[in-house]
Amino acid sequence: MSNLGLNPGTKVLIINSPNVSSENIISKVEEIKQIITDSGLIKVENSGKLGKGDHASSSFDVVLSGILSPHDVIHDSKLLDIILNVVKPNGRVFIKELVKRNDGNLRSEENFLSELKLSGLLNITGKEVLLSDEEKKEISDKIGHTNFTLLEYEGLKPNFEIGSSAAINLSNKPKAATVWKLSDTVDDEIIDSDQLLDEDDLKKPNPENLKVCGTTGKRKACKNCSCGLADELAQEDQAKGEPAQTKASSCGNCYLGDAFRCASCPYLGMPAFKPGEKVQLPQNHLQDDV
Repeated sequence: MSNLGLNPGTKVLIINSPNVSSENIISKVEEIKQIITDSGLIKVENSGKLGKGDHASSSFDVVLSGILSPHDVIHDSKLLDIILNVVKPNGRVFIKELVKRNDGNLRSEENFLSELKLSGLLNITGKEVLLSDEEKKEISDKIGHTNFTLLEYEGLKPNFEIGSSAAINLSNKPKAATVWKLSDTVDDEIIDSDQLLDEDDLKKPNPENLKVCGTTGKRKACKNCSCGLADELAQEDQAKGEPAQTKASSCGNCYLGDAFRCASCPYLGMPAFKPGEKVQLPQNHLQDDV
């Protein structure tokens, strides 16, 4: 941390506590001016009044906080927020702070480092600073106790403004291929469906040729005839005047009426008749029930 990341033209902000002597401040300012030259800029602020200053956001390249004895600046979350606001993106922040060695009024090193990480600083590195007896006595006289350790840490502000936003593209799903979509091109050859038919396909079919019953010799209708042959044969039988089929009684009581007829009697539903009288049954009585 000896060079503090300073170069000609660098804009620097120094943050001190009210306990720092004016001689130490003037000496450090003159030392920094020799590095940054007249093209640079240096500002000095009290840690308790930094939030009331008129420093614009992202206006300093380097911030030096608590680097002067007695190093008693407390870098809490509020102060760190202000520091990250005034430093430029990717700008450097140097901090020195006293922490307790065992028990004491100061916070621990773990608590200090956690505060730095939560502030948003990146690439945080640090170590303990070895103090001479004279420096320890000077610090002890101002803070009132000797149970302390001096730490120095360095970090970078992220390369973007705090609170900035950016759009996130979440539409990463691959688009489904339009398999059935036809491309609109002039080279498409569409087949005319009329060209698929010849003259024989356009002829009206002959009903006689559509019959499948009785095509193997004797004309006989199929069981489930649908071509009309069964109706045609029935009409021919009626035209020939064939006698209707008769049924003979098996019990001898059919002529008496339905009260004396069995459940399978073909005469069910017909009026009583004389014994030996010829009775003709309707055609549908002679067909089996399905």
